[in-house]
Amino acid sequence: MPVHIRAHVQWQVGSMLARDIFQITPCFRHQSLDPVGGTGWQTLADDLAAAVNTWSVSATRQLAVRLYEIKPPVAGSPNRPKAIKVLSPAAAADYTIPRELSLCLSFSGGEAGPRQRGRLYVPGGAIPVTSPGARPTNANMTKVGDLANVFASLGGIDVDWIVWSPTRDAATKVERWFVDDEWDTQRRRGHRPLTRVEGTTGG
Repeated sequence: MPVHIRAHVQWQVGSMLARDIFQITPCFRHQSLDPVGGTGWQTLADDLAAAVNTWSVSATRQLAVRLYEIKPPVAGSPNRPKAIKVLSPAAAADYTIPRELSLCLSFSGGEAGPRQRGRLYVPGGAIPVTSPGARPTNANMTKVGDLANVFASLGGIDVDWIVWSPTRDAATKVERWFVDDEWDTQRRRGHRPLTRVEGTTGG
């Protein structure tokens, strides 16, 4: 029976505080994984972390991958990660572009209905973008498209990159993707204000 997985892919930016984690959450279906646990989970986490780290080729910073089984919640029983992989632990390199800046990787499968589509907001600093213009460059968009190929290639024939629909409690294999030439903003990734300029009006 297939196992459905939600991966938390996390970059540590600026500090090791939880608020300074940038996260994306791709989902996968594994045809032969033991839902109880085992080495297969760790192998998948190791492979995903290594592939995303190679794709990112940005400044050294902690990259963590946590894998969770997608399953109905059980009262009093937290859904703990089945596997964790951390690369460059305790490294929190910053970058100079606005933290809110991202590019959206849109994807779908089946008939691309409302519950067969998904989005991942990829941090600009992970691409990496160093001098953002009014619109992303073709190279920026191609780079994010390469991440789609990372997900689609993970784990061989036993693993599918999926759209997970909590409403339908069902998965759809991703069959197509696109990245458009507009920046997206993730406000929760922004800095907290440190100071401000203020004044009064005269007269």
